[in-house]
Amino acid sequence: MCMIQSWIESNLDAYTIRARLRPALIVVLPVALVVLIFFPNDLTTLGLIVSVIVACGGTSLLSQIGRNRGKSKENFLYAQWEGGKPTTRILRHSTSTNSIILEQRHNKLKELFPSLKIPNISEEATLPEEADQVYDACIKLLIGKTRDKDKFPLVFEENCNYGFCRNLWGMKPLGITTSIIGLLVSMGLIATNFYILKSTIPSFAIICSLLSFLLLFLWIFLFTPSWVKVAADAYAERLLESCEIL
Repeated sequence: MCMIQSWIESNLDAYTIRARLRPALIVVLPVALVVLIFFPNDLTTLGLIVSVIVACGGTSLLSQIGRNRGKSKENFLYAQWEGGKPTTRILRHSTSTNSIILEQRHNKLKELFPSLKIPNISEEATLPEEADQVYDACIKLLIGKTRDKDKFPLVFEENCNYGFCRNLWGMKPLGITTSIIGLLVSMGLIATNFYILKSTIPSFAIICSLLSFLLLFLWIFLFTPSWVKVAADAYAERLLESCEIL
């Protein structure tokens, strides 16, 4: 397993591992535990199978699935949040919570991107959609200037957190399905061993049932658009704070 981890760290960047691969691994965790229930003493063979899957691009496929599921539903998330996209909401005159900081950020964006005309209050009120397009353009250009994770560690950290939350929520239907499968299989095996076979309950079955139940609870009650919004707001704040050091 150490070799697998080393391969992943050598071939995938930190953002891909944290924001794309880990959500996908959480989704498949109950199924992986189900496999361990039936092959508890054959970990060497299972390790070899996992190694082959990794070498054939399995991790890249999982990370891409995680990314696509989250990215494809991003606009839906924005529609659920009051004010829409967090970065745009922060830059609007009408939805900003601090006019002094807003003015400072607008002035800095004017310096950084002189070709873009930042709208004033009346212009934004008259043409709100056009104003949002300007704010969105500023954010896209700002993202391009803050990709250096060593120079902007807080931006990178919150970007990973947001990507993780968004992609995990994006795979919610899959996560619920795998958790139910893990719970049903493990509980079925526990019941069979306890009531029918009158034998010792496999430890992996107990672990699988507990983790599957916990994940099912989290999928239903925690992994929601509101949960993702907390991470999105934090990323938006850190991204705009980077204006001060550009």
